[in-house]
Amino acid sequence: AEAWLRERLADAPPVLLDAMVAALPYHAESLPDALAGAALALYQQVLVGDGGREDALPLLAADALMTHAFEAQAELDTGGVARLAACWGAHGRLGELAGSTTGS
Repeated sequence: AEAWLRERLADAPPVLLDAMVAALPYHAESLPDALAGAALALYQQVLVGDGGREDALPLLAADALMTHAFEAQAELDTGGVARLAACWGAHGRLGELAGSTTGS
């Protein structure tokens, strides 16, 4: 996943790319899952933050990682995009994370 990101985002600000790479899991089932899992870890960091400027970089990195997760899935198999959305989106792990921090 790191090599994929570094190849595609060679022109990205280094601090953003480093934040994205640092969030990558040690192991994931697939590239899209690795990217989405990293995004989720950063979203969790933002959700427990105080909403200040220090949360801006993790939020930007999380959004970029989730976007790239869908890009990677579309390149691998467009039929898997719906599965990725169901697993990681608002009705999946992201929704569970948001619900766990709001008490829903």
